[in-house]
Amino acid sequence: MSEQLLDGEQSGVEQLLDGEQSGGEQLATGEQSGSKWPKRLFWLVAVGLLVGWGLTWGLDSPLRPVLAQREGIRNAVAHVSGTACGTFIEGTGFMVEPGLVITNAHVVAGIDRIEVGAPGRGPVIATLAGFDPGRDIAALSVPDLGASPVALSSKGAVATEIGDVATVDSDGKLVFVPFEVTARRLDVGRDFYGQQTQGRDVLEISSTLAAGDSGAALVNISGEVVGMAFGIHRGRQNPGYALDGGEIADFLAETDRTPIPTPPCRTL
Repeated sequence: MSEQLLDGEQSGVEQLLDGEQSGGEQLATGEQSGSKWPKRLFWLVAVGLLVGWGLTWGLDSPLRPVLAQREGIRNAVAHVSGTACGTFIEGTGFMVEPGLVITNAHVVAGIDRIEVGAPGRGPVIATLAGFDPGRDIAALSVPDLGASPVALSSKGAVATEIGDVATVDSDGKLVFVPFEVTARRLDVGRDFYGQQTQGRDVLEISSTLAAGDSGAALVNISGEVVGMAFGIHRGRQNPGYALDGGEIADFLAETDRTPIPTPPCRTL
């Protein structure tokens, strides 16, 4: 499998934010010009809100893990960043138990000072408490983050399963990106240090992943995590690749949560 990791390119995040800001400016301009007819504007806004509400509940809610559950997901997602061998790296993570956030191992490899922040909360310094380059997963101890855990699914993801990739940008804004599982496979190859791995279960997904999404949770329509994003097909955004939820559960069962030294920067 030829995949490209998703950590750290600030330009990808900036393009997303610029696009959102541009849309907001256009909306503000439209509202301003319509202020000449306040009564007409009032009824247009009221009708628009009713139509939008109906479409949201009628079309979105059966297919995506949110509305009622997004607030719980928001409280679990975290932004992970630091400098490794002179290069600024950033990615995403999520809390799986009180005080413990997981992310991709390649995001934190070589970082002496790992900062973890959550939407609406400033960054805190994390302690590395687990690291598996073969699976590409790491555990971070952050007792002072103030986030809440999200549930892991007890069932493995299946082809055609849908949901959202929950990621947070460097400004602390939570972003949901739809995904669909297109295949499951056993991935055998080399880790980011060039060492042969014993294999891991991965999900191939149809989604639009970008730099900074490494470590993001794949959340199903029940609001449970079924995987963790780690890469895209080299040269393309789609398909994306995620570590299967079963691998996450096995890693957590094998990790004793004690502090460990900073591993070296990745070589691949």
